[in-house]
Amino acid sequence: MIVSVFGFANAVLRRVASPSLAMDDAKTNVFTQVWQWGYQPDNPPLYEWLLKLVQPLTGAGLEGFLLLKYACLSIAAMALHLLVRAYASDRVAFGTTVGMVLLYQVGWNFHQAFTHSALLVAAVAVWLWAALRWWRAPGLKTAALLGMATAIAMMSKYNAGLLVAGFFVALASSPFGRGALGRPTTLLIPLMAILALLPHGLWFLAQTEAYRETLDVTLGLEGSHLSRVGEGLGSLFISAVTFMLPWGLVYGALGRGLRPTPLLTEERLLIQTSLWTLGGLAVAVIAFGIGNVSERYLIPVLLPCAIGLTSHLLRRPKAPFGPWISITAAMAVLVLVLRAAAYLMPGPPFCDECRQFVPYAVLAEDVRDHIPEGAILLVREENTGGNMVTQFPTSPVRVMTSLPLMNPIEDEGRPCFYLWSEGMVGGHRLQGDMAAMYDHQETVVINVPWQHPLKPAGWRQTKWALTPLNDETLYKNYCVKKKSPKQR
Repeated sequence: MIVSVFGFANAVLRRVASPSLAMDDAKTNVFTQVWQWGYQPDNPPLYEWLLKLVQPLTGAGLEGFLLLKYACLSIAAMALHLLVRAYASDRVAFGTTVGMVLLYQVGWNFHQAFTHSALLVAAVAVWLWAALRWWRAPGLKTAALLGMATAIAMMSKYNAGLLVAGFFVALASSPFGRGALGRPTTLLIPLMAILALLPHGLWFLAQTEAYRETLDVTLGLEGSHLSRVGEGLGSLFISAVTFMLPWGLVYGALGRGLRPTPLLTEERLLIQTSLWTLGGLAVAVIAFGIGNVSERYLIPVLLPCAIGLTSHLLRRPKAPFGPWISITAAMAVLVLVLRAAAYLMPGPPFCDECRQFVPYAVLAEDVRDHIPEGAILLVREENTGGNMVTQFPTSPVRVMTSLPLMNPIEDEGRPCFYLWSEGMVGGHRLQGDMAAMYDHQETVVINVPWQHPLKPAGWRQTKWALTPLNDETLYKNYCVKKKSPKQR
């Protein structure tokens, strides 16, 4: 309940600050226009599917994203409480659950930038709860439950597979876990997961070229193998340390001087799962030359360890429960204060581009004066594209950077307009096919002043241009056909 209230307060604060979509929310909104077996190379499609189910109730705007994100937070809190309550007291379960706000990725970044990773937090919590239930009673029902949880976790983020593998390796390496692995019903777990993942897996294999181009950048697969390994191991070490902050500082300070208490088997299993998972990730970095490991990749890797160590701390004799809850509450308040300050004082250090404050609704009013109902909108970048999906529900919106991953538009009779801005892409000029837009006689320039209650009118402004794509070749290549544009 307390976590849900915290989530609701963050949701209200974000909605009051601005109705515009920004960052990954805007990018994801472009994909929700269609049902597909997959959308993005680094993310499975479950988040988009859930968003499409929510949007008939909320519309294709910010409200749907907030509803889904904070539903995930509430589900994660409930699952974590049930997980810890199964081997410790209600008090320890409560302290462990709310204490996750001390992890930067959960306490701060969850509210700032998470889309698929928000779903991953919930999926990891549910999966750990289901896994420990199966481990205690490895029967048909618990195996089916864990198989479903495995499929959900893998369809949330691919790196959930690290958690699954680490858990079963931890079981196989421990005398208290091998008995569960020997049960015939264990085979039901991978069987259910494979059946659920098969349609998306087949779709994924058909997108090799577009996915390879994106993953090379996402995972840092450019450059020599040796240099990538060095960079990857360095980023893994740094990300592992920073992931546990400020939780680790609080844990160390409050745990100093307490009488040692043996780990429970469940806590040991959670910690060993993280250790095996972390080791497996390090092996993957070396084997595949992964040059980039960000903190959010480590959610399924280190969250089990944080849970196990926190519950162990709060179970100790004379455990610092009061100070732990006080620090956690202070951190939650600090998050709300900082997010409110980011709204009241837009700009550095809170944001540089501040895309969440761009008045896309004002832009849409001008665009609406120049295009017919239902026209195709081709947009240069994802922030504008995602917000145009909200503003033009009857218009197919295509984004240049996502064309290889989107189904083509079947209705070739619709007029098509290119909406572009240099300011939204760091001042970069159009290149290649689209450079002709500068001299197009029908190009319309739209200046949009930004608005803020504490700033003077027009304190910032962004310039867009709208150009009809009458050229037959450009129309077929960009408006209705899949293409991997190298110049835009």
